[in-house]
Amino acid sequence: MYQSRGFTLLEVLVAVAISAAVGIGAVQLLSTVSGVNKSSIETSDQIAALQRLNQVLGRDFGQYISRGIRNEYGDDTPALMVGSGDFPLEMTIAGWRNNPVTEDPRSTLQRVAYRSEEIDTDACRPALERLAYSQGISPDDFQDEGECLVRYYWPVLDRGDDAEPRAQVLYDQIQGVQFELVVRQEASAGGFELDTTDFWPPVAIEEDGPLPVALLIRFTAPGFGEIVRQWPISYE
Repeated sequence: MYQSRGFTLLEVLVAVAISAAVGIGAVQLLSTVSGVNKSSIETSDQIAALQRLNQVLGRDFGQYISRGIRNEYGDDTPALMVGSGDFPLEMTIAGWRNNPVTEDPRSTLQRVAYRSEEIDTDACRPALERLAYSQGISPDDFQDEGECLVRYYWPVLDRGDDAEPRAQVLYDQIQGVQFELVVRQEASAGGFELDTTDFWPPVAIEEDGPLPVALLIRFTAPGFGEIVRQWPISYE
């Protein structure tokens, strides 16, 4: 006759401890993998957003055209304005796509402007909703402070008193946005030198005065630090 034996209490406790250790390790590993994956997705989204911003700015700046407009008060307004109006940057660009079959074709020129706005303003509402969704909360409960970068455009060049710009969010979270103009001017020792200015056009335009050659944007993006981009422009 065989005598049956079961596990001792110590053996059971050792088995439970080993199973618990393996389970905890598996959970921690899964949590780490999930966190790394989430961080990778967020970083990829941020990089994609920066790339889209660069594409839009590069397209607009590259299609700058020297065509002044009349504002809502009927006053002549320069084709390019930096720091001298309601927006840090306002300019006329070409290349606005027109519907080839429309019965009322519009101009292919477009007046655009750029400005950072507080995240809780109407212009930044799409950005606020995206940020709140990424945190799994309601937009009304979103408490983070900051700004978004908005591109404004007008449906017509020469504006009437009822012409309102339309807003497009270019970047959801941004800080310290600055637009500057790179200008070429005569050097005191002869030749030319480059300089930057945050105000254009100058109060007095001289025949041999500075000539704009590039537009520059400087800003801080969370997770990337300060970013500076520069695009050449054709100014006549």
